[in-house]
Order: sequence, then structure tokens, then C-alpha cells
Amino acid sequence: ETIGFTLDEVLGAVSTMVAPKANDKGLELLFHVPGNIPQRLVGDPLRLGQILINLLNNAIKFTEHGQIGVTVRLLEQAGNQVRLRFEVRDTGIGMNPEQSARLFQAFTQVDGSITRKYGGTGLGLTICKRLVELMGGAIGVESVPGAGSIFTFTARFGLGETAWSARRALPAVFDGMRTLV
Repeated sequence: ETIGFTLDEVLGAVSTMVAPKANDKGLELLFHVPGNIPQRLVGDPLRLGQILINLLNNAIKFTEHGQIGVTVRLLEQAGNQVRLRFEVRDTGIGMNPEQSARLFQAFTQVDGSITRKYGGTGLGLTICKRLVELMGGAIGVESVPGAGSIFTFTARFGLGETAWSARRALPAVFDGMRTLV
């Protein structure tokens, strides 16, 4: 559904959903939204939230210590349209290139030992990929075994009324926020 929404509200709801799991593992959860990111957007906040929750839940699942961060970047603005890049970075177990290449295929997990240890069906990232595509974007991953992963996706949004002025008027709720949960 395409509706007007504010980015901080979506990120706040996502944080509320995943923070308890991060807290249980002693992980630091960080959000960074620079001041040049418009707040009032037009798009599908439910899809955006689903993608972020899935990526963050995976990051929490595969991270034993350290931190998980979400960064939002402005890639382009043309007229009343904007393209944003979302990054979910973790300090988890990471993957080799062969494992990363299979990640977005349905019912595929990195290997059987991962399934036994961490569980899951292997559908979450396939669903994320489809949701991102429906939002006019693409999803990918960079990963190093033992050093963590960075999942990135892009999405297109319309600009809501007073998108830029609203960002300046509101406190930068997630700008450089460090949340130990």
C-alpha cells in the first residue's frame, strides 16, 4: 500500500520489535540517519519495516557479540522522488562468496550445520528480495567469514509534503543514535 509516512516512525517500530532480541544477546543496536534524509515519504512503510525486521533478526541470530547497525543513505533525489539505500551491518559469523551467492534463493541456507544451529526455513531473504523489487530496488550482501556481513538494499519513495522542512524541524531522533539494548 502506498501511503504517506515518516521514516523515524518506521525505524522506531522496527527498533521496538528487534531490541529485546538484541538485548537478550548483549548486542549493541545502532541507527544512523543523516540530516539530509527526508522524513516524510510516500511508499509502503509496512514492506520497508518487514524488510528491516527480517534483516535485523538475521543479523541478531548470527551475531554472538558486538553490534548491529542500520544506516540510511540518500542516493538520489529527482523531483518528488527519492532513492534511499539501507545498510544492515553486523559483526556476526559472516559467509564466504559461494555461500553469499546462494543466499537469496528460496529454501536455501548456507549449509546444513547452520540450519541445525540457528534454525529457519531459508525463505526470509527470498521474501525480502521480492519486497525490495516491488519497491523498485535491489538487495545484496557483502560478507567476510568471521568478520560479519553488510546487507544493503535500495528503495524508491515519493516525497511527502514538507519532506525536507520536517526533517530540519524535528529532532534527529536516530542521527548517530547509539542504543545499548
